[in-house]
Amino acid sequence: MAANKVVFGNKVLIDLTGDTVTEEALLKGYTAHKADGTIITGTAFAGYPNEFVFLDNIEDSSGNPIKDSSGKTIQGQTIYRKARNSVLLDSTGDVIEDGY
Repeated sequence: MAANKVVFGNKVLIDLTGDTVTEEALLKGYTAHKADGTIITGTAFAGYPNEFVFLDNIEDSSGNPIKDSSGKTIQGQTIYRKARNSVLLDSTGDVIEDGY
């Protein structure tokens, strides 16, 4: 049976009743306890692609967009990639298995 609050004498040792973690908010593979005390395993980002690319405005250190000589805001790519856990290569160096 899961416990969400542990009290020893008059002292509360653990109180999960206000916790808001859910499987969807916890990174895939990590474990935690929900407010009711049950153990959960995270699923966040489990089905996401290996790479996201966003086109963003380039800004100066004050947060103002940088413009080219014609007055158009310059944009650049922001690329987010999943970290590799392992990569298995064959004898020629080609990727056999990618451990994202």
